[in-house]
Amino acid sequence: MRKILNKIKSSRKWQLSVLGVLIAIGIIVFWYFKANPVVPQMAIYFLNDINLPEPDDKVLIFSPHPDDETIACGGYINESTKRGVNVHIVLVTDGNKHGLKDLRYKEFENATHSLGVPEENLAYLNYPDGELASVNYLELKSNLLEQIKKVQPDIFFYPHPNDTHKDHSTVGKVVEDILQEMKEKAELKQYLEGHEDIVKEEAWKELEVLESLTRKISGYKYLVHHPHFPHPKKYAPDLFALPPLDIVAIGDRWEAFMLSEDTEKTKEKALKEYVSQLKNPFLHGLLEASIRKNEIFVEE
Repeated sequence: MRKILNKIKSSRKWQLSVLGVLIAIGIIVFWYFKANPVVPQMAIYFLNDINLPEPDDKVLIFSPHPDDETIACGGYINESTKRGVNVHIVLVTDGNKHGLKDLRYKEFENATHSLGVPEENLAYLNYPDGELASVNYLELKSNLLEQIKKVQPDIFFYPHPNDTHKDHSTVGKVVEDILQEMKEKAELKQYLEGHEDIVKEEAWKELEVLESLTRKISGYKYLVHHPHFPHPKKYAPDLFALPPLDIVAIGDRWEAFMLSEDTEKTKEKALKEYVSQLKNPFLHGLLEASIRKNEIFVEE
């Protein structure tokens, strides 16, 4: 009996020791994540490089507000236009939250012009700034899909659904719903091959368009608003932009786009067109922090 009791005590000591080690590891991990809320800088060398478009490709960017396109994709836009690529930007809201619509539209036009995008490639949906979460969902989805069908992009960018700004997350979720429906309709079209006669001609043509788009489109999500992105929120052009740990999920394919010195300067010049935003103390740091050695995206 004594031997059995000793074994039980020994077993309990071992279990308590293991538990103590696990608690210590948990505390270390907690404090590490608290002190280092983003992926370490060295991780940039383990990310794949995002592909630049070919000259005949078309690029489409959904920008919730004037400045998001430059903050998130300014370098990619500039490198694309320098290659002769047709870049289209859809501005979803009117940027009029503080009564500055005309000024912000002008800043948007100046910034995108600096990046090489012609004015005729800019589209304005004019939804109210800050209120996308409350607009008619089906109408918004229809309008965004219409832009995709109109441009017929090979590559397109849209906000990450986990962006902490409601306008951004709304656009991101709607676009992901669009992509899912496009895939489902492409599968339906394949299933109905040889039985076109049972589908109305107009509906069949729609299925053909969506199948063609689904087959060729490469989609990428970008992040703008997050407590730990970019980190730190200050002008630090020698640092890499890396994702916050709390939104990195298993299976995510984060890719980096490295900016040349000239492209980085062009992006900075474009950002400086947003004078109204740089005057805002809550946004000044965000704009300046977006000037990094790279931009980062999640492949859809």
